Parts: sequence; C-alpha cells; structure tokens
Amino acid sequence: MVRKLIREPLVHFLGGALLIFAFFWATGSSRDPADYAISIDETDITRLRSDWVRNFRRAPTQQELDGLIDQEIAEEIYYREALRLGLDKNDPMIRRRLYTKMRFVDGQNADAVKPTDTMLQQWMDKNPGKYALSPLYDFEQIYLGQISAAEAGKRIDQLNVGTESAELAQSISLPETLNQASIEDIGRQFGDKFAGQLEGLETGVWSGPVTSGFGLHAVKITAKKPGKIPALDDVRQRVANEWHAARQAKQKEKALSRYRAQYEITVAGRP
Repeated sequence: MVRKLIREPLVHFLGGALLIFAFFWATGSSRDPADYAISIDETDITRLRSDWVRNFRRAPTQQELDGLIDQEIAEEIYYREALRLGLDKNDPMIRRRLYTKMRFVDGQNADAVKPTDTMLQQWMDKNPGKYALSPLYDFEQIYLGQISAAEAGKRIDQLNVGTESAELAQSISLPETLNQASIEDIGRQFGDKFAGQLEGLETGVWSGPVTSGFGLHAVKITAKKPGKIPALDDVRQRVANEWHAARQAKQKEKALSRYRAQYEITVAGRP
C-alpha cells in the first residue's frame, strides 16, 4: 500500500512543492520568479532606437543598440532592487515625481473628449472677461522724466492751460502718439504698468502722471474704442485649450476625492 502510494504522481508533486517551501523557509527567502523576469520586447527596442535617433539624428549601430538594451536591463534591475530595499520610501523627490505622474494619469481621459461648438460657446459665455478683446486707444504722451509726482502734476496742469508740449517734454525713444493701439500693443512699448493705468483716464485732456519703467508721463487720450467679446471662431484654439485645462483640473480633483475617501487621515491640531 505504501509502495503504491509512493508511486502516485500527485504524491511526487506535493513532495516537490514541500521541498521548495522548505528551501524558501530555511533560507528566509520569498523570492517570486515572476519578480525576477525581465523581458525586452520589440516595442522596447523600437523605443530605444527612436530615442537614439531623436537625440543623435541617426540610427544606432548594433553595438550602440546592444549598449542601450544592456542599460535598460541594468536600470530595471536597480529599480526593482531599490523598491525591495524600500528606497522609494520617505524620499520627497520620488514622492513628488509619482504625485505628478498620477495627476497626469488622472487627467489623461479629459483630453480624449472633443468639445462641440456649443460646449465651447457655453464656456465662453461663463467666462466673458477672459476673452474680451482689448479696448483700442488713440493717445498722445509726453515723457516728463524721473521727477516727483507733485512736479509732474504741475506740468500736466500747464499742458491743460495751453503750454506747448515741446517745452515740457524730455527726450526718450518712445512714440509720441499711438492710434488704434490695444493694451497688448501699448504694454509691449511702454510696459504693462503704463498700459494698465489708461483705463481710468479721462478722454480729451492731459492726465497723469502715468508711470512706466522709464519714469513719469503725461497722457492725453483722444479716442477710445471699447473692447468687445469676439466670435468663437476668432479665439477657438484658446477657448478649447482652457476648456480642456478646466476639465482636466476637475477630473483630477474628483480622482483625489475618490482616493481620499479611502484613507483615514489625522492632522495634528485639527479636530
């Protein structure tokens, strides 16, 4: 009976399994063969070759390609061994990198959705200030120099009672007049700080002083054409980009809320 039992294949299988278990138990090892299998397939080799071509503008030689493959294998080995040693724990750089990748993954699906014109128009209607075209200005300016605001105010008063601008203007390589100029155009020539002050100025009189990176200016706005909301076709790409960005942000926050609900979180000092 015992001899018959010994000859059973099932007994051999169980015996072998027990021997393997005993070996791992004796050596303190829980080595899973799957964790130690590294496969470099054709997709990997194509990626390595493409990266080389992108960097060096030519195909790698066989020796260079073999070196890339060996480097890929070495990196995978060190990556896995580092994880086994727990080197990814408590490392702020690695944590930040993984956080960034997870946020990217969570936002990826948003890019797969192509918005319709109706969706983009609704987005524009909800955010009119983002897409309003700049007012257009016709104006004159006199550079008064780097003087006090009080002194600049006196000179502006003089201009408004008839003093010729040539008597007060300081030399500077800036245009004295601009016509049909947008805030962006003005900002490029005089600086954004200067451009941002024009909205509050009265039309038809010398005003200021208006500050730029060069000093103080007197400005007379002769005409102003209010900005308007453009047609969708005029700003389609910008609207689409911002629609996608908002959708991505919303999707990422939903994912974070879903993850967070699974954790029990305590913070010192918080109830």
